[in-house]
Amino acid sequence: MADQSVFDKIHVDERDKADLGGVLEQLNLPPAVIEFVRKNQRTIYIVIGVITAVVVTWALYDSYHDKKIAESSSALSVAQKIEGDDKVAALQDVVNDYAGTAAARWAKIELARHFTSKADNAAALQHYQDVRQSIDDTNPLFALVVFGIAQAEEAISNYDSAVQEYSILKTINGFESIGYTGAARIYEVQGKNDSAVQELEEYLGTLIGDAPESAEKIYISEKISRLKESQ
Repeated sequence: MADQSVFDKIHVDERDKADLGGVLEQLNLPPAVIEFVRKNQRTIYIVIGVITAVVVTWALYDSYHDKKIAESSSALSVAQKIEGDDKVAALQDVVNDYAGTAAARWAKIELARHFTSKADNAAALQHYQDVRQSIDDTNPLFALVVFGIAQAEEAISNYDSAVQEYSILKTINGFESIGYTGAARIYEVQGKNDSAVQELEEYLGTLIGDAPESAEKIYISEKISRLKESQ
């Protein structure tokens, strides 16, 4: 019999190819492990297949998501540079085409600001409310959206709702002044000077760390005095 060349194709039984146990024997694993693998080989293949499918699907989703975020940011940037009515249409396209992204939320805020400038406060309110439904109070946009809602509610004389929104702003760092003075302003418009004074006095109490001669303290104190005189 002629010597076998190293280049000759060696026949391997298909059953051996699919035998994990045989591979594990070559790895010198304990017999109990090898026996377990032999008994559960089909299940192991299924589990491996499922895991592989999940990993691949997740990787494809991440790639799609990253691409969508990049495209939405680019579309928003382009829309913000457009002037006139075309800008409104471009912003609405961002909202429609990239729903659920940060760019779409910001586009809604831009639209709300546009409607505010046109005195269409009902439309502005709707856009601000839509954005708030998609975020929580940890989102950097939350305070800005609440402020927009408060202004819109005040503009259409929904005073009770506006006071509720300004009350939220009183609890947010950096927006306390807007919250207290906004609520006081509404009470003053309604002729509820005692409530306006209470709001301003509470706000003055938050300025304890400020210098006595600070412009904010002086203004609030003078405002309180004028309201008390008119009661």
